[in-house]
Amino acid sequence: MTQQSLMLIEISGIQDYIFRSNQLAQNIGASELVQRALKEWLSELLPRPHNFEGARLPDKATLSNGLASLVIYSGGGNAAVLFASDEMAERFARDYSRRLLRDAPGMQMTLQRMPFDPVSGILAKIHQELRGRLARRKLDRKVSAPLAGLGVTAACVYTGAPAVCERNGQLISAEVRAKLDAEPYGNERLKKLLPDVETNGFKLTHNFGDFGTKGESSFLAIVHADGNRMGDRIENIGRKFPRPGLNDDYIKALGDFSDSVHKASEKALQETAGLLLSPDNLPEGSNLIGGIVPIPERNGERYLPFRPIVFGGDDVTFVCEGRLGLSLAAEYLSAYSGETLSDGEPAHARAGVAVVKSHYPFSRAYELAVSLCDSAREYIRDCEEKGEQGVSAFDWHFAVTGLLLPLSEVREREYTAREGSLLMRPVRLNPAGNDWRSWVTFTRVIDGFRDDDGAWAGRRNKLKALRDVLREGPEDVKLFLAGEKLPSVPSWPDMRTQGWQGENCGYFDAVEALDFYVPLNGSRPE
Repeated sequence: MTQQSLMLIEISGIQDYIFRSNQLAQNIGASELVQRALKEWLSELLPRPHNFEGARLPDKATLSNGLASLVIYSGGGNAAVLFASDEMAERFARDYSRRLLRDAPGMQMTLQRMPFDPVSGILAKIHQELRGRLARRKLDRKVSAPLAGLGVTAACVYTGAPAVCERNGQLISAEVRAKLDAEPYGNERLKKLLPDVETNGFKLTHNFGDFGTKGESSFLAIVHADGNRMGDRIENIGRKFPRPGLNDDYIKALGDFSDSVHKASEKALQETAGLLLSPDNLPEGSNLIGGIVPIPERNGERYLPFRPIVFGGDDVTFVCEGRLGLSLAAEYLSAYSGETLSDGEPAHARAGVAVVKSHYPFSRAYELAVSLCDSAREYIRDCEEKGEQGVSAFDWHFAVTGLLLPLSEVREREYTAREGSLLMRPVRLNPAGNDWRSWVTFTRVIDGFRDDDGAWAGRRNKLKALRDVLREGPEDVKLFLAGEKLPSVPSWPDMRTQGWQGENCGYFDAVEALDFYVPLNGSRPE
């Protein structure tokens, strides 16, 4: 029998490709080009007949049924394809590489393939080995050196690369042109995902200037979310299919898992947008979300201050008005974690929220969101070491004056006191038990400070002073409170009177967030 060939495709450096520009239209277009590379272009170039027309088919299609190629999964920057012969795989690799070079300049792609005997080869084992090869290939591949220019060239105003045309009076490169040309298709794809936005009379923003309110709050939030231990879950699926006779079952299991991740993330985004549009948060006739955040208007059109940029897999990035960042991140994680994936286990994820000035360099803001997502991952690992599984968590940072140092250095310098860490974050979304580092605890503390009938009502100056006193330690907080009490923190009674318990401070995060957090009714944590 002719050897079959398994190929893995990965769009490499996807974050840099999408987020290297400060122009939202380019970010949207770049995300759409990644989507096209793994959907439309993949479908067009695969040897026929195949099972893929922009989406994996739900039937039990196999190469033994006469297919020349079979897409196992595709999305989130990755794809796995099975070919009836290695010759077909090699020909596809050439054609596919040419297509990306022509239609998506600047996009980096890594391919790895491995021929195998379908009678004796164990596809699950081959798949795992190929994943390792792909990871090594990304590390040792030669970095392309684009042509910087010839003797007489004009430079792109965005990238500095040779300009190929003029757009709106500006000279742009082939990469920028491709991204801008793809933006309308990205807008249409998002409209299909979030039809309720237009149904409720809103447009999807394509301008960072729509985030923030001049003279009131000029901040936007970048939320980056990623699934937890997805590689481990794929390996666990493979262990269930240890024989060649189970290869077709393994293919279906992988495809089902990919589909379930895709559906869970899209449903979570729909519920996140739905939270903003809910009458509880945007009453009919009102122009304020949560009673505080104005709806952006331009040329008589209303724009929802929420815009997904990367979606379709476990890796999701969206932007929103800065004061909505924490609430929407919590809603997305809660909605995603409420889904069960095809392997029978709940979905769970982590996220980072970077709240920055609306004109802050977007690539750096995105890097900050990724660093915060990594911080949440470390917290989740600590929970797992204690025997707890399935934790979803997120971290955030308010870059009010910009951020020049790495996150770890900023936190060491700005959020460490003699007694210990001033931070409650990262916080978990799951029921907390005895873990005080939870979204529930954080929101209850803020609610306690904001309660119109509470002890802290109308005492904004004293709250600001409290933030400084917390740095000095529990004895100074006792003197400052003079018998008054802070909002309660479950399982930590000493915090109410001294702000600290041991090395933990329970209030600094809440006080800092007072100007950057707008609660939304109907969100899941209770």
